[in-house]
Amino acid sequence: MPGRGKLTRLAGGIGLATLASRILGLVRTVLIAKYFGVGVFADAFFIAFQIPNVMRRLFGEGGLQAAFIPVFTECMEKDGSSSAWGMASAVTNVLMASLFIISGLGVLLAPIVTRLLVPGFDAESAAITTDLLRIMFPYIFFIGLATLGMGILNSLRHFAIPAITPIILNLFMIAALFFFIAPESRTGIIILSVSVILGGVGQLLIQLPILRAKGMQFRLIFNHPKIKKLFFLAVPATLGLAIYQINIVVDRICASFAFIVGEGAISALTYGVWIVQVPIAIFSTAIATATFPRLAGYAAKGEIAKLRQMFSFSFRTALTLLIPASAGLIVLRKPIISLLFERGAFDATATEITATALLFYSIGLFAYGAVHILSKTFYSLQDMKTPLRAAIVAMVSNVALNIILMFPLGLGGLALATSISAVINMFILVFLLNRRIGGVDGKKILNSLFKIIPITAIMMFLCHILMGMFANEVLAVLIPIAAGAAFFIGVSLLLKLEEVGVMVRRNK
Repeated sequence: MPGRGKLTRLAGGIGLATLASRILGLVRTVLIAKYFGVGVFADAFFIAFQIPNVMRRLFGEGGLQAAFIPVFTECMEKDGSSSAWGMASAVTNVLMASLFIISGLGVLLAPIVTRLLVPGFDAESAAITTDLLRIMFPYIFFIGLATLGMGILNSLRHFAIPAITPIILNLFMIAALFFFIAPESRTGIIILSVSVILGGVGQLLIQLPILRAKGMQFRLIFNHPKIKKLFFLAVPATLGLAIYQINIVVDRICASFAFIVGEGAISALTYGVWIVQVPIAIFSTAIATATFPRLAGYAAKGEIAKLRQMFSFSFRTALTLLIPASAGLIVLRKPIISLLFERGAFDATATEITATALLFYSIGLFAYGAVHILSKTFYSLQDMKTPLRAAIVAMVSNVALNIILMFPLGLGGLALATSISAVINMFILVFLLNRRIGGVDGKKILNSLFKIIPITAIMMFLCHILMGMFANEVLAVLIPIAAGAAFFIGVSLLLKLEEVGVMVRRNK
């Protein structure tokens, strides 16, 4: 098993690249909020962009990649590099043909898709959404192939290019927003949509030189001894991720009924989700990305004890980072949103409704990240069905809770339903993984939580006090964050919280 310091170094490097991407994503989101606020153009763009994005997660970095990495690793270990690269070529060809067909159907059926997704939209909003959907649907072709390339490189433990690839999309969108956008106009939102396609092309092209350098040679083949196994595993993994995406779509469908949840709910939920995803991407996704190929390697060799140790440490590290991050967002939600977005078309009312969404999403932040690591561990064992079953339970819970909570809490109820369903998903997966691998070091996890939770509670109080001491919104955000982080790290070291100690030693 690699040293914990090595794992944290890898995760730290991926996290830094992700942070750079998220900073650019922040600039992108701030500019969208400035120019389009929470109005009809913003709602239409977010809905239209969501569909190819969902397809990208399902067919690219989602189910297929989750199945590809353990099978490719197993093929490389047992059958040699020639067979592994042959499998990679076959998967690429099948994926390319599938994405081409899906993109074409998406363009043709855009009006129907729009009506299914946002039945509460009026005719004008639906027409704009349809136009944007037709422009952006081909994005899935380019980004699907790009994310497969990222999966191949991650399998080979080359993390740098995959980690920086998302930056390309942000750069194209920022360029469009800076130089070509006409604020709050149909022309402006169309230009932004075109930049999405260009960003997808760029993300594919940046993968090709390094893939060739690693040994991949394109072959026009569609069959391989491992291809059947790979797609057999990919189907339940894709369905599990599809259920997660269905949860998001259901939230947006509910949010389209403005007379229940209020105007601008779709945009407010989107901005809230974006903020919550920043710590998840920087911490949980980085840890899972660095860990997954190694977990797959241990599983392929039957080294379950090492797999169990790596999962436990990764899981505890994620909780150590995400629980205080969740608390910080809850306390500082309004000044953060005001600082990031409140300008131009994004007014004080937009800040209030987005803060409501962020509050309830933040409650489940730790669970979103934990589910990511738990699912990757099952995938490394080539068990795709267990996360699928847990996701089905979570989806049913989310739909039921949406219906129950949206009436008394509005858009906050939709966000809270998502958080509760994520917690349910997490507990189911922990229980089942504990049975599958003969334990998850539950005692160590509980010992860490008994230290993390009280430290975080005091940190929240400290951040709340400091936030009220500064009229300047920049200081009202940065000072509490810095002081809260310093307090959490310092007390954690005093209490000998193992995960913080490893991270601090890595950075010395």
